[in-house]
Amino acid sequence: PSASSKPEQDARDKIRKQRAQMVPKSELTAAEQLKWAWTHPGLYVIGSNEFGLADPQHPGSVSGIKCAVPGLEGKLIRSAAFSKTHAAAVDSSGALFQWGTGFAGNAPHTPTCTLKDASICEVAATDNFVVLRDNKSRIRVLSGSNAPNQLGSNTEVTLSFEPRLGWRESVVSMSAGRSHIAVTTNSGHVYTAALDKDGNSRGQLGHGSSTVVQPLQLHRIQSDLRFTSTACGDEHTLLLTNDGDVLGCGANDFGQLATGAYSSGKATMRELAPLPRLWKNGFLRPQDAYAVGIAAGAATSYAQIVQGEARRVLAWGRGIDGQLGTGTLTHMQGVPVVIPELSDREEFDEALQARRPLGLRSLITGANHALAVCDNRSNVVLDKSGASVNASPLFGHDVVVWGSNAFGQCEPGRRHRFAEPAHPPSLFTSTSGNLDNKLPLQAAPPQWIESAQLRDADSSSLPKKVLVEQMFVAGPDVTAAFLRSCK
Repeated sequence: PSASSKPEQDARDKIRKQRAQMVPKSELTAAEQLKWAWTHPGLYVIGSNEFGLADPQHPGSVSGIKCAVPGLEGKLIRSAAFSKTHAAAVDSSGALFQWGTGFAGNAPHTPTCTLKDASICEVAATDNFVVLRDNKSRIRVLSGSNAPNQLGSNTEVTLSFEPRLGWRESVVSMSAGRSHIAVTTNSGHVYTAALDKDGNSRGQLGHGSSTVVQPLQLHRIQSDLRFTSTACGDEHTLLLTNDGDVLGCGANDFGQLATGAYSSGKATMRELAPLPRLWKNGFLRPQDAYAVGIAAGAATSYAQIVQGEARRVLAWGRGIDGQLGTGTLTHMQGVPVVIPELSDREEFDEALQARRPLGLRSLITGANHALAVCDNRSNVVLDKSGASVNASPLFGHDVVVWGSNAFGQCEPGRRHRFAEPAHPPSLFTSTSGNLDNKLPLQAAPPQWIESAQLRDADSSSLPKKVLVEQMFVAGPDVTAAFLRSCK
């Protein structure tokens, strides 16, 4: 190499060595994965580093990266969220950290603590904002972008509820799209808000119109139904009722509201309504069937369905990157399809000496890819007395990924799309060598760990023993894992 290129090569080699030090170099068995995950707090990211979301110290157009986010080592994470250009995480003490070139600019940086509040429960990220939910039922919005936005000179804005929350009514969950949010209360009400002028451009707020609304104000959706959760795509919104029905509104360009064959008259659905083709009988839900979970990618929708003893996962909407999980690449899908690899499965339960249906513990979506943690039995015994009570070898919950892998967000080292769910290798293995021989990723279930065993953690601020669980989160071009304290 020329003299001018050698310093650049040396700099790249130095970066690779720094990243390699953050994760184990050898492949881990299932038991080793669990033990490693239980004792290594932090945020571990795979995928794109174009905007410095995985390694903000070296932002640039790097794909297939695998890295622990520097500056978050040793931190138990309550919640984390990624947008295209910025990210945020809340640690166990309530400290909010923000990073990414959209937030901090293109210079090398580490996550910045922008707020400390022990009441923060959950964080979400939109194109330009970070949204916080706390245990006082406040919804606060902070800037996630260094570009001018609706906040003006304010560092944060607390959103008002219209009408106000009732006596003992509290916010229990929230979801976010590109420029809108939806929150659910323990009374079954859903409030939605636009975060900028485009926040209701497709009628995604569920109020019956797509007119421009006053940003940063939460308005209750008028409905006699009671809801348990919401899921926001880029410009569409799904709502799950307590009876197991799914309603939707907003953009429907790819069939993400399950209206059947595409027509221009159905491209935008301003009225909140049941999804016409979710059930085989049209609007009518079979008596023995109900939805137990919903999720949304950018323009793709998912539902977990229980019917009798069967457990099924349905997908519809945009599928050109394989995010429908059926083995095909479909541009638009207006009729829900079953994901075979996640449906009608059973396992033998040794404790019950009987077969039992398998479902999902969680379904996590990025813009065009998804990750599922299965609810297969683990042999981890939840006991404060420690590892001595556990059978050996340990195994956790199976993890599968599918959809776009253009940036290695499903599996670093490969670029092809995953058209059906596949078992990715451990997040903590090197990407060198034969990828086909990698041991599959296992999600670490809840376990009691002595705080002194948590690597790089400040054990003086933690109880002697901490109940922790491994969690996952996805962004447009990244997937991440972290260790959460289960308080």
